[in-house]
Amino acid sequence: MTHLVCSKEVWTARLQDFLHDCAASAPSQEHDRIREAWLLFVHEPGLRDGQATRWADLNSSGIEAMLACGAAESAVLALIGPDDTFMLSRGVNGTCLATLVMPDGSEEMIEAATLSLALLAAYVSKLLTGIERRNQEKGVVALPSGARLH
Repeated sequence: MTHLVCSKEVWTARLQDFLHDCAASAPSQEHDRIREAWLLFVHEPGLRDGQATRWADLNSSGIEAMLACGAAESAVLALIGPDDTFMLSRGVNGTCLATLVMPDGSEEMIEAATLSLALLAAYVSKLLTGIERRNQEKGVVALPSGARLH
């Protein structure tokens, strides 16, 4: 995860892998997943192409400070930004669910071990859905969700 991403396709494949990692992570892995998300976001291909992205000004020291004081949810909120509509819930058995609303009104729902992991996974799912829709509009052939690039 520390290598710069060379293409949008590789970055998208890493997002897909990261989505599965978030959903499968234990609560003890929460901070590691948040750090990985930061690395993924700041290495989005648009940053090297000279295009500003929403994560261009995101610094790791703020994220680390939030994690150090147990504010994992705040760290995830800093990563996803203030513009998304979401809902969090926790079931009786401790399973957490995040629902994120897409611009067209559809929803991305993800279940994970903690609220932070669920929200982060739902956000990544939203990003992937947006990428897939843009590719379909452009006529780009998208990789199946299970495909991995090596």
